[in-house]
Amino acid sequence: MIRLRLLVCGVWLAMGAASLRAAVEEPTLPPIDFSHAGYRGGDGAIPEVPSVVRVKPSGGDDTALLQAAIDHVGALPARGDGGRGAVLLEPGRFRVSGSLQLRADGVVLRGSTDPQSPSVVLATGVGRRTLIQVGHQGAPATARAVPVMADAAVGARRLRVDDVTGFATGDRVVVERPSTAEWIAALGMNTDKGNFVADRTHWKPGSRNLVWDRTIVAIDVPAKELELNAPITAALEQRFGGGSVAKVTDARIVRHVGIEQLVLESEFAADRPLDEEHSWIAVAIDSAEDAWVRKVTARHFVSSAVRVGPRARRVTVEDCRSEQPVSEIGGYRRLSFYVEGQQVLVQRCAAEQSVNGFGLGFCAAGPNVFLDCVAREAKGASGAYESWNAGTLFERVTIEGAALRLTREMQRTQGGGWTAGNSVVWNCRAEAIEVQGPDGAPVVERTAEESLYASQLAKRRGNAATRAAPNQRVEGNALHLAEVSELQFEPTPEAPKPVHPLEIVGGRFVVDGRVVWGGQFNSAWWKGQQSPAIAAETSGRSVTRFMPGRIGRGLTEDLEQLAADMIERDMPFYTGGPGLWYDRRRDDHLKIPRADGNVWAPFYELPWARSGQGVAWDGLSKYDLARFNPWYFGRMREFARVCGEHGLVLHYNLYNTHNILETFAHYVEYPWRTANCINDIGLPEPVKLDPKETVHRSDVIYNVDHPGRRALHRAYIFHTLDQLGDQPNVVLSLAFQFAGPLAFQEFFLDTVAEWEREHGRSVTIELITSKDITDAILADPVRARQIDVIDMRYWQRQPDGTLWAPRGDVNLAFREQNTVLFGKGVDTPPDTTPLAVYRAVREYRDRFPQKPIVAWHGGCGPIPVLMAGGAQALMRNPSAGQSQGGARDDAAFNRWVRDELSAVLMRMAPRDGWVAEPDTAWCLADDRGENVLIYSLAGESIRLDRAIDKSDGGATRGVWFDPKNGETKPAKIGSTVAGAVIVKPSTGAWALRVWGI
Repeated sequence: MIRLRLLVCGVWLAMGAASLRAAVEEPTLPPIDFSHAGYRGGDGAIPEVPSVVRVKPSGGDDTALLQAAIDHVGALPARGDGGRGAVLLEPGRFRVSGSLQLRADGVVLRGSTDPQSPSVVLATGVGRRTLIQVGHQGAPATARAVPVMADAAVGARRLRVDDVTGFATGDRVVVERPSTAEWIAALGMNTDKGNFVADRTHWKPGSRNLVWDRTIVAIDVPAKELELNAPITAALEQRFGGGSVAKVTDARIVRHVGIEQLVLESEFAADRPLDEEHSWIAVAIDSAEDAWVRKVTARHFVSSAVRVGPRARRVTVEDCRSEQPVSEIGGYRRLSFYVEGQQVLVQRCAAEQSVNGFGLGFCAAGPNVFLDCVAREAKGASGAYESWNAGTLFERVTIEGAALRLTREMQRTQGGGWTAGNSVVWNCRAEAIEVQGPDGAPVVERTAEESLYASQLAKRRGNAATRAAPNQRVEGNALHLAEVSELQFEPTPEAPKPVHPLEIVGGRFVVDGRVVWGGQFNSAWWKGQQSPAIAAETSGRSVTRFMPGRIGRGLTEDLEQLAADMIERDMPFYTGGPGLWYDRRRDDHLKIPRADGNVWAPFYELPWARSGQGVAWDGLSKYDLARFNPWYFGRMREFARVCGEHGLVLHYNLYNTHNILETFAHYVEYPWRTANCINDIGLPEPVKLDPKETVHRSDVIYNVDHPGRRALHRAYIFHTLDQLGDQPNVVLSLAFQFAGPLAFQEFFLDTVAEWEREHGRSVTIELITSKDITDAILADPVRARQIDVIDMRYWQRQPDGTLWAPRGDVNLAFREQNTVLFGKGVDTPPDTTPLAVYRAVREYRDRFPQKPIVAWHGGCGPIPVLMAGGAQALMRNPSAGQSQGGARDDAAFNRWVRDELSAVLMRMAPRDGWVAEPDTAWCLADDRGENVLIYSLAGESIRLDRAIDKSDGGATRGVWFDPKNGETKPAKIGSTVAGAVIVKPSTGAWALRVWGI
């Protein structure tokens, strides 16, 4: 056995120096009392909760049956100890197609105590779900945070704060240690070299705050000190920002919840031994306190038997087993017992064939304990898996066939850097034990006769604690089955939500009789962060980005929350499609194959399924282009449904052409590369590179003369239409960032037409490509009828009147052509003038008045696009995954259009001859002139060349909109006859809405 003692105490040590000193140095243990881990903080045994409901398997889908039983018990009155009762599952197999939720206090889910007749809960079908979820995800609500005014040492329980007013004994509080720029620099976690390191491996301020959920047990008012029920596990230092304490105003937690005596299994595809399209996690616990999982066996899950989330505390996981996992050997797989929370005790548990059998997740605050655990046939190291965990004890843990690591790592740990501090490895065995902590936060490895955990527990609770300590094995079963009743549960079907379908009326997007107008969320398709604190800020939003076990903005999106954010920000459009690559390691743009499958999350899931065969360049198995990723399409279909329920519009691109043009890094992991798939696509390997290590493969990837490629493309298009073709709020397009040659556009449209004939249904098709291909399709009398929406983002008029229109037949990315045209690599052309945007959009609006026109704003904002009859203005670069519409003036104009014009805009069209000076004043109006919008770019007044009719001979009202600040003011409208002059508030740009009353 190799045993490495890489110990750091107070100074930075090079690994060589550490190994030289290890023989003579016995570092001091971090002063943390680990006995606070576990149920009730180590202060009591897990209760024996009586069963009150007995449930038998139905032979069908038992999801609703089991959930009804759980909810029934959750509604019973609580006893004095906080318990309500247990749901007892009879021996047999319970089939669960969804998830079970335990979100009420005092509920236990229990199975048979007879090992020969177990109670088995089987996660059926596909779906990367958690089978049993205890609690929920999310942080508690807190009052204003009070600063900690003095340094607090590791292991401290007393904190001096600025003001104790408002705190009381018994209050729940959140103690937070900030991750400041100064602290990050001191740890050297902003010095990594390479491509895009600022987004990949550098720690960002605020990204690694440690958060402890604690309870106040005493207050020293004169000293302004709060005493906590459990220690903090990292020092609060004023030089690094100190810390803060905030009172919890809404805990949002469940208490006294348990899972016992169950066998949990996941179905999987027996013919695919690396299948991952099934349940990933058996039991997940978060926002919970005093919870337990005991005597549970989990089989065939992709990731975890038990996962304890960051806002779970005082949790015991004991006598559990993770067996026969079914997954790839790679990142975020086979994390058998995974702790992200605090005061968690994992004892006497066994992990089989794990990649990280006993792991610490992102910023696990501690103290946490792994005790008497064993990983057998390990496929990878156990230990700290992501960065900056504090206060963990590994005691008598054995890792057979792999290492135990709590050290500084950049590859295995998702680019984590320093993974642990103030931690102890005590009497453990592994192929290698590697421990190293940063300055001031040592990680210590020690061999000793006594048990550290037991001695700390005895010291805190007295010698009697050692006789009934939670780490003592209890043989047999003492569960009481009193008060059991048999109840019949009839599931209540959930009523479908009303749908608000998209229509196209008068060249506009219309929902519920109102025009949809505003900004757009564009799906991020590379980059990502594990830190929930900064994920949304730095990673954008993506429907098909997968962060195992974490739901939130910038992680695995909560789709209802995403829709709510779109509505709140006046962004009713979303553009989605495949990501650039699955593995975030490739963000470095290196062009080498990866040495292993240690892929970094979050993952950008792709439409095609893994085959379980061979090795692709990301280290996981190759793709099977004839099979499709059910999670990917399930997410897109679900979001399409959500968009329909909220009246939003989903633009969906089938392909991401960024993969097959420009740098070879875009192509190395692309599924449609022979090295990465098991299918016959007729493309040679190795790839012959163009100058500067670039590739230009759109001419072959999108060439359907090869029968294998043709069949695969057709099957993919058909499958996409099968999944999304019946969703009314979806607008489908072939691709963005160059959509292939004309022949492939024609093939796509012909394939769509074939599907429509077979299914008797039509879909909404958007044409997003170069101007020459657009014009060719629109000149085709048959295919032009298939086009519902014209997107002209890839051409515009320049200020001098010349046309920027990269060609679609040169096998180059548009921005490569921009380099030739404008002398530098840019995603978009230089800004143009409002008049140039207006004329470019107006040209296509006049030719195709019933087809919505989507256009790039050209640096001029949304107003010229709207006034020219455009249906949507792209305000930032969607090809680069940027959301748009966020500038204050643009957002204010979009809101004004929504509030003032959306009910009439579909009847309004660009009008010539209504106002003078057509180069500086434009008009939108309905046929009768009852609703008119005039935009004047300059001048003191607007002169009418045509009379504006008054509704039924009544008066005329008007309102001015100032695009500079978003403010409105009433307009005094006098005469509206031909030749009338309307004086503007100033000589700048103004929009004037006029309507008859």
